[in-house]
Amino acid sequence: MIGIGTIVNSALIVAGSALGLLFKKGIPDRFKQIIFTGSATAVFFIGVAGVIGASFTAAQDGTLNSSYLLGLLLSLVLGGIVGELIGIDRLFDKIGAALTKKFSGSGGAEGFVTASVVFCAGAMAIVGAINDGAMGDPSMLYTKGVIDAITAMIFTSMYGISVMFAAVSVFVYQGIFTLLSGVIATYVPPVVISQMGLVGSAVLMLIAFSLWDIKKFNVANMIPAVFMPIILSFLPL
Repeated sequence: MIGIGTIVNSALIVAGSALGLLFKKGIPDRFKQIIFTGSATAVFFIGVAGVIGASFTAAQDGTLNSSYLLGLLLSLVLGGIVGELIGIDRLFDKIGAALTKKFSGSGGAEGFVTASVVFCAGAMAIVGAINDGAMGDPSMLYTKGVIDAITAMIFTSMYGISVMFAAVSVFVYQGIFTLLSGVIATYVPPVVISQMGLVGSAVLMLIAFSLWDIKKFNVANMIPAVFMPIILSFLPL
């Protein structure tokens, strides 16, 4: 069944969030900062690993060669501008406000946005959804679903029930890639798909700075950056 990977992934996020709600009341406040710090560190290095894996290659003499760094820069800048013009972050804020109103202490926009970007920005979301749709292979999304469930449990223990609604973001986002997978696999070269994962990993790194409470970024406005490599692939860069 095409799309089963995204369905299972979304269901596992809901399950992980449900477990997080059970643990939430039992976690003393003095441990919450430790959980934030540990989660931020893990998210940051997942992003770093994605960037390095997609942009650096080792030569036979052991030296590292970098590629697509200009494209990464342009994707982040142009994608951020598009996101700002559209006002994606404001849309997420409205959703978060509605969740806060509906569920007292839900964690509001911050939990929903943080979880949505973490679950959607990485390369596994894009490549896994395309594999599911084009080749009927949901295995990567099954693996991602387990990772997301653990992350959802941790985030829900920190933010509240708003994290659970990030499952909707995953369902829509990955569902679009799955539905369009035939077109993407036919017309978008594998290297461009890899570059989309690279940009997504870079966006993922920004989440860590918010979790570390160093600087708050409107990370949701960076989501269009993931799609910029498709446009840039037509330019002689």
